[in-house]
Amino acid sequence: MSVTLEQDLKEYLAEQFKQIELRFQHIDRRFEQIDQRFEQIEKRFEKIDQRFEKVEQKFEKIENRLEKIEANITDLKVGQARLEEKIDALDKRLEFQEFINRGILIGFLAAILAGLAKLFGVIPSS
Repeated sequence: MSVTLEQDLKEYLAEQFKQIELRFQHIDRRFEQIDQRFEQIEKRFEKIDQRFEKVEQKFEKIENRLEKIEANITDLKVGQARLEEKIDALDKRLEFQEFINRGILIGFLAAILAGLAKLFGVIPSS
């Protein structure tokens, strides 16, 4: 009996080892599938990282352009302030010139009226 028991035990253990080996093979296949999925996920993350880098580069370009635009706007505001000062100065000069022209016109009209009055005898000649 001991030989058959030993034989049965060996067969049972061999069968159990085969089942364990099959389970390990199944687990190994599962790990390979998981590894493949992780590789796919890593590739996707790499693509996403590349896209984020492109987006960041575009944002940097946009920021540089905005800075240039802001600098140009500042220059335009300064130029506008200078032009407003010059326009105010020219406006004052024009007002003064109009005042002088009005005075000259009134003097000219007075001289013409005085000459006409003397011509027609309204003012006696001396």
